[in-house]
Amino acid sequence: MAMMNMNTPKIGVLLFSNNGLRLSGKDTPDGTYESRMLKLEGRVLDGLKQFANLIYTGIVYTRSDLDRAMEAFQAEKAEGVFALYLSWAPDANWIRFQRDMPAMPVLFASMIPENIPFETTFSANDSVAANTVRGLVGSLQAGGSIARIKRSMLETVLGTYDDIMEKARLFFAAANVRARLKEAVVAHISRHHEVMWSTYVDGFSLFQHVGPEVKVLAASAVRREMDSIPDSDVQAALKQLTDKYAVMDDVDMDKLAASVRSSIAMDRVAAAAGADYIVMNDLDGALHKDLGLRPGFLPCPNGHGIPATPEGDIGAGTAAYILRILSGKPAVVVEPGYINPVTGFVDIGHGGPNDYTNPDSKVKIAKDTRLLNADVEFPGAGFAWQVIGQGVKTMLHLSQSNGGFKMACTVVEAQDVDYFHASFCHGRVKPLTGSPAEVFGKLLRFGTTQHYAVAPGDYRKELAELASIMNFEYLEA
Repeated sequence: MAMMNMNTPKIGVLLFSNNGLRLSGKDTPDGTYESRMLKLEGRVLDGLKQFANLIYTGIVYTRSDLDRAMEAFQAEKAEGVFALYLSWAPDANWIRFQRDMPAMPVLFASMIPENIPFETTFSANDSVAANTVRGLVGSLQAGGSIARIKRSMLETVLGTYDDIMEKARLFFAAANVRARLKEAVVAHISRHHEVMWSTYVDGFSLFQHVGPEVKVLAASAVRREMDSIPDSDVQAALKQLTDKYAVMDDVDMDKLAASVRSSIAMDRVAAAAGADYIVMNDLDGALHKDLGLRPGFLPCPNGHGIPATPEGDIGAGTAAYILRILSGKPAVVVEPGYINPVTGFVDIGHGGPNDYTNPDSKVKIAKDTRLLNADVEFPGAGFAWQVIGQGVKTMLHLSQSNGGFKMACTVVEAQDVDYFHASFCHGRVKPLTGSPAEVFGKLLRFGTTQHYAVAPGDYRKELAELASIMNFEYLEA
């Protein structure tokens, strides 16, 4: 399935209040307790709507209100639940929710009132006002059951309205990633490579602890698809590419057409498997023999929007998928190559397939010099040669560890550079959180492998929330 702009979470909302107080204050200047709760309800919902699609059935006063809300959350596939005591309320409904609601991320919030609208509680009006701001009482009471039930993926936050909305934005962005990962399919083409066993992840563990389902696709199936593609489809895609990107003078146009044909074929085979992203072992001799090259244009024009990442590393490909969800922009997979001791910059890059469609990147069509002298059908076939665009980037690593997974991230500033590394998607970056030695020293001690996904923007806060929800080991370097 093609996937972009999928980063709007769908969340259930639970706002608890006190059924016994609903009609109190009927004849007071500021109205009933219930009418005052409705004003606060509106403010909370307005804030959440700024970053989420809401599933909401009304204030929870009674068990039937709770049942209706929980049924809606499950029917509409909520990715998480936001819970808040509008004022003090009995805890039976909240306890029942914790016990009975299927596992999903839950953010329990306690909001500091914007103001205290009374000085004493001597009048009936002020007595009702006092009841409307006693959310802290309900929250602390609820906190007792949180500690006893120990529901997984439940976090708490206490703060101002703005504090809570910012926490909710980050938390539910992470919940959205979790939901997308649970639905994702990764096409693995086609084998691991024996030079990097510690890099690879187990498909069962990935499914259990991260979410995506791995479907292994054979290069021979891609070749059969290549041979069935009409020349008109290849020429249409080729025209789009050559209209958009400059073609270097030494590119063989017949071999370029073969690269486009293989990219279309891989896209179609992956799409038929329901894939959201492709992880290709582009070093595999069997792939080179079957296809005659490494496909150079994924996502491909007129295709399904499915990107690919290199070297058979499903952890790295999944890290790129995570950044793609968070940013809504293409992500690539690179290796930090070396630290320049004079400039303090780090050169990063990787050969093989990567998403070249970020408009901030520099892209031209060049020949793949890594296979230029190889015994393949189309040596030196054209591919999308890319320089990572200037600006702040998140670098993210994901790999297997201690029966689960570990995640590490840092932020860097990509420099404005010209092409300097043949046949690689590449760039030059400056770490923003310390010297290169400090940053990569931390990553080395944490035990990451060599692959990192890179995407525009700073997503450290969202990734910290995701690591907490997913129970990953986590390092921000």
